[in-house]
Amino acid sequence: MKALFRLIVASAISGPWAYPASAQFGSLAIDSCDDYVARAKSQVQIATGCNFGGPRWSLDSLEHMNWCKRASPKDRGREYDERRKALVGCRGYGGEVPIANCNEYAARFRSQLDLAKSLGCSFQGMRWSENLVQHTHWCNRTDARRHEYEDAARRKELAECKVPK
Repeated sequence: MKALFRLIVASAISGPWAYPASAQFGSLAIDSCDDYVARAKSQVQIATGCNFGGPRWSLDSLEHMNWCKRASPKDRGREYDERRKALVGCRGYGGEVPIANCNEYAARFRSQLDLAKSLGCSFQGMRWSENLVQHTHWCNRTDARRHEYEDAARRKELAECKVPK
């Protein structure tokens, strides 16, 4: 429960609304390795079919965790931003995937919202609400199948979003 509280407080301080719609890629610091790994997994799943290579795009959560433990919060943010930049040019959809808990759900949501803003996609509705607390409360009240469905629906919308020229 403490980890969830810390995630909510950190999100309020450095929330997704801190990124302008023009999608500046800044040096976001990511303090928690659990948060970093959840975001990385989300980005790797969004990259389905893009043929990105190297450890940055590994499907293995343990590889991301081991790297994270050796990296500074600023380096974690840079790595997250590099994946986000690559996803502006290519996004895929890999269907529903398991989500371990509501902390992971919230971190995945944040990475998806960040990418949507980077792409200039104007998604509407509760699925895309910037209120992380609301998403976390919803997650705590619903079953894992619904979490996986919403996560997959956001990834599908991201895959179909066309970058404005």
